[in-house]
Order: sequence, then structure tokens, then C-alpha cells
Amino acid sequence: MDEPLLWIGTLACALLAAAGLIPPLARRTRILALSAAVLLAPVLVLADGWESAKLADLRDHPPLLAVAVLAAAVGIAVLAWIFRRRPLWLAPALVAAMPFRVPIDLGGGDANLLLPLYAVIPGGLAATVWGAWREPAPVPAVRAADRGPWLEAIGWALAAIVALYAVQLAYADDITHGLQNVAFFLAPFAALYLLLAEARWDRRALGAIVWVLAIEGLIFLAVGAAEYATRELLWNDKVISGNEAHTYFRVNSLFWDPNILGRYLAVTMTVLAAVVAYGRRPREVWSAAACFALLMLLLLVSFSQTSMLSLFAGLLVLAAARWGIVRGAGAAIATVIALAAAIALIAGAGVNSDTTSGRTGLIDGGLEIAQDHPVAGIGSGGFGEEFTDRYYQGEGFAAESHTEPVTVAAEQGAVGVAAYLAFLVVTVGALLSAAGLGLSGRARGPALAATLLAIYALMLVHSLGYAAFLIDPITWAVLAIAGAALARAPRPSG
Repeated sequence: MDEPLLWIGTLACALLAAAGLIPPLARRTRILALSAAVLLAPVLVLADGWESAKLADLRDHPPLLAVAVLAAAVGIAVLAWIFRRRPLWLAPALVAAMPFRVPIDLGGGDANLLLPLYAVIPGGLAATVWGAWREPAPVPAVRAADRGPWLEAIGWALAAIVALYAVQLAYADDITHGLQNVAFFLAPFAALYLLLAEARWDRRALGAIVWVLAIEGLIFLAVGAAEYATRELLWNDKVISGNEAHTYFRVNSLFWDPNILGRYLAVTMTVLAAVVAYGRRPREVWSAAACFALLMLLLLVSFSQTSMLSLFAGLLVLAAARWGIVRGAGAAIATVIALAAAIALIAGAGVNSDTTSGRTGLIDGGLEIAQDHPVAGIGSGGFGEEFTDRYYQGEGFAAESHTEPVTVAAEQGAVGVAAYLAFLVVTVGALLSAAGLGLSGRARGPALAATLLAIYALMLVHSLGYAAFLIDPITWAVLAIAGAALARAPRPSG
């Protein structure tokens, strides 16, 4: 298909997704818009890559495509039926599906897709569509009038970012990467946002999420321990080759990339730390602390420096919210000492400047690209191709940006950077307002607000070393839960 038509289709998909995020629109309108976006997304991917080797099997065997579509429809219908009968299962199922990227052979190359999440989202969306015309709108746990203006603006901020990304795809040299970002991430994650925002986040629901995260973390730990003991990984030839070339051994557990493993471990550990900080039952506190300690071992042998730093950022924010800035600073110092000791004991030579040199080159190159296209950038999704054209150095060369602000500056220029900064002001302001975190004293908002703020800080720090901020479902989940479950926090005095 011609690129102008592909761009029009991608823009339509993004605008439909954005419409589903705008709070004033009627609920049914938002649900229909998101449903259309989610249905359009795979059509765009197929249209863009129809002549490529990756889709050769589907192209050359139409019955196979028909069977795949039928199987997907049946699976979505089954999930919709389950979630209609057990609506409380939807939010835990979405959270449980978020980490898993499944490597699949597309007849010409491998791709790591969030297949479990791509199954649960349309299933939940179908159940929501079904219910929207059979039942009245659900009563939210917190009335809209009770929410602060910052929380109300989160949906608008997300919608603006999604729409702008699609608009700036118009002048990219190659539309494929930006189209895939819209189809694989922005559109389905907008639906994820709505589904989580409509969930009723009471104590029982939040407890279920903690259990899901802890159980998955322990599963990752078991697989990672087996990999470390046998010195064999399940997949990723690049990491396998790196382990053969170094004295240390990196594990990736069930993840393709050790840094993504580290990100999910850091999120889970921050949630467990919140249970320790705010828990009232000794058994829960000690169980969470023990699980935290076990997951720390896996994080260390992932050798993900970015994840370690982001965990530290999350813990620092959590400590400041729980005990105040001054005590939080003391906790930060103790955390730094503990992490340094653990890294020196277990990680050894695995954490050094060698593992960051490639990213330094990506940052320098990305800034140079941004300087050459200062206003509007090179177009959404264009970083990899532009960087390769300028700096290609041979096989194994990394061309994907690992620093979110640099990616935005290179691809979207000053326009995108302004929108990105405005988005951060709105979202960080919303979470700070809900947490009631001031310059002095402890936070006066609920424990959930402090926990979400800590996770968001963690994601921001991680995006500076591994990008993937708005193309990670965790970011959308945090903002959805914040918009749905947090009432306006009382203003700190003084």
C-alpha cells in the first residue's frame, strides 16, 4: 500500500485512540472509538508488511490467514464471556499479561510481541462493549467532582501525545516503525487505559495486583536461577554471545532483554517496598520484605544498571512520601550503600562503563540529528533509520535510541519536546498533587498515591537509559489507576 494511504490510516487509528482518552466524550463514544482503533491496528500492520518476507506464510497461504483470524475471534469471544461473568478478573489479567513478550517466527524474521496482552485487551474491550449497551455506566469509586484538576487532565495529555505522534509521522522517510508504534503500542494501550480506569480499585483489587506481581516475580526468579545455575539462556543470541565473551553471566529469565526484566523487577520491588512501608500486618510486611530480597538477587545478575538506578529512584520517592524529605534522604543514603555493597559482592566486574558506551554514542548521535532538524525533527519513528544511515558500523550495531528525551528531540523536534515536557508537567503534577508531597514533612495523600508516584518516577528514570516510556504498558497502567482511584489529596500546610 502507498505510504500516503498508510499514513492516513495510521492517523485515523491514532485519532480514534485519542478520542477514547478524552474524558468529556460519552462513554459509549469512547468505547466505540477505541474498539475501532484496536481493530484497525492489525490491518495497518498487515497492509504495511504484506509484501515482506515476514508475512510470506500468511500471504502465500490464505487459508492460514483465515484460520488465524477465526482463532483470534473465537479467543476474544471466550475472554469477553469470561470477563462479563467475572469482571473483577479483568484488571489482574491485564496486569499479569503485561510483562510477556513472545518471540514468534513470521516467515522471514522473528518478532517479540506482547501476545498475551494483545489477547486480554480486545477480550476486555469486547466485554465492555457488550456491557455498555446492556447496563448503565459503572459508578466510579471516586466521583469526578472530587478529583483534582491535574488528575482530570491526564486523559487529555495522553490524547495529545498520541495524536501529535501520528501527525509527525507524515514526513518520516520510512513510515513502518512509527506505524508499528501506533498499532502495537499507542492504540492498544489507550484501550488498556480505559479498561483499567473503569475498574473499581478498592483494597481487595489492589491486593490482587500485589499478589499477581509477587507471584510473577518469583516465577521470573525461579527461571533466572535455573539459567544462572546452568549458564544457559532460553533465548536472545546477542545476550548469549555477550555471556560467552565476558566473565560475568547475565540472565534474562522469561524476557528477551535483561533490561526489560530489570524494569519489571524494579516495579514489583517498589510495590513490595510500599507494602513494607505502609503495611499494618506484620505477616504481610515480612513476606513482602523477604520477596523483595529474593528479587534483588535476580535484579543484580541481570546486570541492568538502568534498572538498579530506577529502583533507587522509586525507593527514594517512596521513602520521601512515607517519612518526609529529610528522613527520605537518610533512607536514600542507606539504600545507596546497600546497593553498592550488593553490587560489589555479586555483580563484580559486570557493572562498568563498557555496558554504557554504546548508549553514549546513541545519545551523541541523537543530539546531532536533533540539531540538524531542530523544529519538527525527522518524523516519528525515524530515529533508527536515520542513525544507521549516518553512523552504521557493521553487524551487531545498535541503532535504536535508549534515551527517551533524545528520541523525542530527534524524531519530533522542538514541537515534540514541548509536548513531552507539557505531558510530564501534567502527569507528575497530578501524582504529586494526589500524594500531597511537599518540600517538608511526609506525604498527606493515600499510600496508593505514593506508590504510583514512586513507580512513575522509576519509569521516568528507566526511560533515560532504555527509552520505551509510552510504549511500555506500565506507564499507561499507572496513569489509568491514578486517574480512576485517586481523590484530591489535602493540601499540605506551610
